[in-house]
Amino acid sequence: MVTTEKGFTLSEALVAIVVLSLGLLGLERMHIAAIQVNTIASRLTQATTLAQDRAEQLMALPYNHAMLADTTENTPQGYTISWTVDTNSSIGIKTINISVTWKNKGSQPKSFNLAVQKSFI
Repeated sequence: MVTTEKGFTLSEALVAIVVLSLGLLGLERMHIAAIQVNTIASRLTQATTLAQDRAEQLMALPYNHAMLADTTENTPQGYTISWTVDTNSSIGIKTINISVTWKNKGSQPKSFNLAVQKSFI
C-alpha cells in the first residue's frame, strides 16, 4: 500500500519564510521613507502657517507703524522669521517680503518666502 503524504517539507517552509522576510524588509524601508517625507512636509506646512500669520499681523498694522521695518525673530519651534519692507512712497505701497527659515534633520537650511503689499489707502 502506497500512501502519499501531503504538506510542506522543512526546506520549502524555510524558503517561504526567507522570501516573506525580504518582502517585509522592503515594505519597512518604504515605511521609513514615508515617515521622513511626512516630517518634511509637516515642517513646510508649519513654516507656511508662520509666514501667513506674520503677514496678517503686519497687514493689520497702520501704514506708518514701527513694526513695518526690517526685523528678524526666532521662534521656539526652531524657525527664524525675518521680513524686509520696501517702500515706494510715490504710489504709497509697501512691499513686505517675509522669509521663514528652518533646518530639517541632517540637511541644509530650508526657507519659505512670501511677499505681500500694503497700501497707504
